[in-house]
Amino acid sequence: MYLLNTLEKSAATHCESLTFPNFRDSLRNIDSEQSIVAISASHQEQPVGLVLAKICEDNQSAEVLSIFVKVSYRNTGLGTSLLKRLEQELQTRGCKKVEIVYMAGQPTTAVLEHLLQKCHWELPQSRMLVCRGDNKVLEAEWVKKYSHLPSEYSIFPWEEITEQERQAMKKQQEIQPWIPEDLIPFQYENNFEPLNSLGLRYKEQVVGWVINHRFSSDTIRYTCSFVRKDLQKMGRIISLYAEAGKRQCQANIFKCIWTVPLQHQGMVNFVKRYWIPYLNSLKETRGSCKVLI
Repeated sequence: MYLLNTLEKSAATHCESLTFPNFRDSLRNIDSEQSIVAISASHQEQPVGLVLAKICEDNQSAEVLSIFVKVSYRNTGLGTSLLKRLEQELQTRGCKKVEIVYMAGQPTTAVLEHLLQKCHWELPQSRMLVCRGDNKVLEAEWVKKYSHLPSEYSIFPWEEITEQERQAMKKQQEIQPWIPEDLIPFQYENNFEPLNSLGLRYKEQVVGWVINHRFSSDTIRYTCSFVRKDLQKMGRIISLYAEAGKRQCQANIFKCIWTVPLQHQGMVNFVKRYWIPYLNSLKETRGSCKVLI
């Protein structure tokens, strides 16, 4: 007999091992972080399962962060019960939609996708490539080739962008959109990594950027990068990567991670054609969602 409960802070410490390390702080502060929803499963007063979700800022949707059942309790329907209970709780809190994004190719991928199917979620779709590398990437010949820029270009620390440049970019975007919505840099500036978040100027105009974040003490995540379309075939974005990578290595931080949304087909092709030999791993994320009625 399993007991399912909406988790409160007083019991959160007993369930920390049932989610990923980077979500444990949220679990510990679950009372103060009202957007976090956790459903625990216990057997004979011992925690054996946990599903954790976060309600988005719009209060209309939510994302499943993790779902886990101890090995000896799997294939009992417990995962299904946890997910259905979470859906009910989210619906009670006003959410109309819930989604999940996960890594494909893992030992548990098939089990998770079977669970989603049982709970009538939409068919999973591929979302992104996830690339991991280190300083070996800088050894690629095509990186060396584009390391030096013509004199009309200059690379600058993103923290030095001027307010005048910001307004000029925003105005240009309003008049004639030139930046894909998911690559507008200003939405990624919260806690960005100043060490190697860079901008690119061409003839005194900002035409490119790479905005990064500290993923862990030894890893930097390359979060958002873009160069104006008419300059892309010249490899200018590689110049930004090369400079960002050099500054990272000079600080003795050698690992990096970045994602490539599959809708940016040109970048996907570039990764598969040129980067694979220099990467430590290349994986894919998938996503699914469900409308809560």
